[in-house]
Formats: sequence, C-alpha cells, structure tokens
Amino acid sequence: MVRKNFTSIALTAVLAAGLTAGVNHAVANDAGIVYKQAASEDANYCHIKYMELTQESLQSGVPEFNPSDIVDMYGSCDFDPNSPEEVRKQAAAMNRGLHGESGGDSSGN
Repeated sequence: MVRKNFTSIALTAVLAAGLTAGVNHAVANDAGIVYKQAASEDANYCHIKYMELTQESLQSGVPEFNPSDIVDMYGSCDFDPNSPEEVRKQAAAMNRGLHGESGGDSSGN
C-alpha cells in the first residue's frame, strides 16, 4: 500500500513539473500574451492579458517580459504588445513612474 501511494505521488509530481514547464514555454512563445479570449465568434473584440516589457527591454529594444506586471485589457484581437505604438506607450508610462510624474493636475494645487 505504501509503495502504491509513493508511485502515485511521484507520478503526480512529474506531471505537475511538466505542466509548469509547458505553461512557461507557452507564455514566452506568445510575445507576452498570457490570455486571449474573443468576445464572440464573429467579433474582432477580445479580452487580453499580457506581460509588460521590462525597463531594460524598453531601453535595449530586445523583448523581455516582466511576469509580475500583467496588463488586463479589452480591445482588438489583433492587438500586439510588441507593436511600436504599444512599446512607446509602455516606455512613456515607465518614464512617468520613474520621474515621479502623475497624470493629474500639473498646476501644483
């Protein structure tokens, strides 16, 4: 009985390790997109979750994603987080955050 339980536990551990490795690989191949679901079959409107680029990546131009910064959005199913427009937006947002700027009232009141 003990041997059967050990075999079952070992098999479960191997399976879990394989699934985890597969998930990490899938995220890397999808250009940072973690989740993508169409709103309907005939619409080009999706719920998308993607990883933001790292600060180093924005400076070097070599795509590297930060798995702790996930953006959750709705938009075109054709959305590309690596498009030049999106990279500019992420760089501008990061620069605002690094320099303490806010999107609010700039009059100082």
